[in-house]
Amino acid sequence: MDPHALLISVILISCVFTYTNGFQDGSSVAATAIATKAIPPYATIFIVALFEFMGAYFGGSAVAQAIRSITSYPDRASILPVLASGLTAAIFWNYFTRAVKIPSSSTHALIGGILGAVITESHGAQYITWGTIDHVIQATGLWKVIFSLFLSPLIGFGAGYLLLLIMIALLIRANRKIEKVINVLQLFVTSALAFGHGANDTQKAMGLIVLALNAVDPSQSTEIPNWVRILSGSAMAFGVISFAPGIVKRIGQGIFKVTSLHALTAQAASAIVVLYGSASGGPISASQVIASSVIGVGAAQRGKGVHWLVARDMLAAWFFTIPGAAIMAFLIHAVFFHWLELLIKG
Repeated sequence: MDPHALLISVILISCVFTYTNGFQDGSSVAATAIATKAIPPYATIFIVALFEFMGAYFGGSAVAQAIRSITSYPDRASILPVLASGLTAAIFWNYFTRAVKIPSSSTHALIGGILGAVITESHGAQYITWGTIDHVIQATGLWKVIFSLFLSPLIGFGAGYLLLLIMIALLIRANRKIEKVINVLQLFVTSALAFGHGANDTQKAMGLIVLALNAVDPSQSTEIPNWVRILSGSAMAFGVISFAPGIVKRIGQGIFKVTSLHALTAQAASAIVVLYGSASGGPISASQVIASSVIGVGAAQRGKGVHWLVARDMLAAWFFTIPGAAIMAFLIHAVFFHWLELLIKG
């Protein structure tokens, strides 16, 4: 098989993954605004889709670089089946979690898929770049991804908790008219959150596309081409349009019965964490951060009102996602890799 044909396949699979990311994590971005009826559902979806695209196009390249840095697999055509296997495993995982209405992490699925495929192909972890852990904020390689993925939900929880306490103190004497102002503010905060998510999550697929381009043409620049940004941003936007109502319901009302103030606070906390991750190159899971922010807000308002069993189920899904996607990648790669390699060599 011509490596260029396989390259096109990897790019298309990357777009499908980004599409599934859109309905998976994009549904979480829109959830609280829809649940509180602050913004009409179709308007919310349009706004989120638009700003997701803008985040993809204007959101920089720091996260893409972090994703590329987790593996030192040589830049040669044999990496193309590896990328295809990892991405396909992540897609299957996203569809599975959508079917069972669990707001799993597309980022965890992608990382698990890529790690599983690389280890399967190389029969070991020699091409996994662990990096350094001298400082949490300045970690590199896979450690940076791990810290970003697992610390960001804790930060989201803390930010949601503290922000709600601050908001309650500031609005203690406010009348009911303030709710209209809060609903308007949700429009801006939802837009900021969508921009941050678009900037962070589309870059993960972009980083893999650049890896694939370099494998076929080593002289290719490591910068993300504009056409890749447009392609990935469009796939994310279409994914948001195909949002998952089950995830919206679970995040919007399944964790804690949110009001407009709760929604605004959770969105603001999530936006801060996601935007910082995008700017610093930390690959994070927006669905994790949003869910943990809602839990933090609920705990600050009334701990007994939080459906902790739902939170437990989500935590379990988060921790199982990386190994689950890795196993899927192992099976996919073990089944298809040999004939793909033979076709490439042929």
